[in-house]
Amino acid sequence: MRDEFDFGHIQSVEFCVSVATSGDANINYLVPIDQSVQVALKQVLSTTLAAIKPDQDDWALYELSEKYASKESLRADVTAAEMAAVRALHEEEGWEINARILNDPKKITYYFGVFRDSQGRKLLGVRQATQFKGAFRGHFLSVIDDTLKMVQDHVFKLDNEFDFLITAQHVYILHPAGFERVAQIEEYASARAQEMTLELAEEVKFLDFGGLADYVGKHKRAARLAATLHARDDMATIKRAMFL
Repeated sequence: MRDEFDFGHIQSVEFCVSVATSGDANINYLVPIDQSVQVALKQVLSTTLAAIKPDQDDWALYELSEKYASKESLRADVTAAEMAAVRALHEEEGWEINARILNDPKKITYYFGVFRDSQGRKLLGVRQATQFKGAFRGHFLSVIDDTLKMVQDHVFKLDNEFDFLITAQHVYILHPAGFERVAQIEEYASARAQEMTLELAEEVKFLDFGGLADYVGKHKRAARLAATLHARDDMATIKRAMFL
């Protein structure tokens, strides 16, 4: 991870929030922040790094078909088909500035810090927004004079860790549940489930995938398994003789 971003030389920090609009669409806004919030976001990033780093950098690959614990140390290729949503998030620039968007924090689905190092490389730390009114500890953010600042109030709680990090090469996942919601993993699997299952029939010709295609189109876990199988490059090596 450290060869993809220089965590010791962060040159700028920005703060964005994603707000649900009509249907399933989201729109992202840039919220102006002062120095105290920049420092807090760097601390969240540091805490996330300490929690996510596996022993001896032995990263486990994220698999669509797996059911994960609340905390993991997972890595995924950002160019993978199922990473389309997070890849688009990392590539996005030019957010509209909205200093008042946190006035109604219930509308926010997730937020993210945008970090840039001395080489101009960008890293995003993303967190599903779950901490709102009623929180009594942690970092709180409020809009004062159109600038987001740290205050002690019941407004918007900045969590201690990001759910996942995005670089130009990989997605590093600490909280799989939060990641999968933001990354729209189940939506991706369900949308292409039947198509991918029928495409498997072209690789494994002795099996009838027709009935299975209907099944995976209605069951989320089966759809994710079909997506995992579809991503494999060795399916054509499966022969009928292996089952006799």
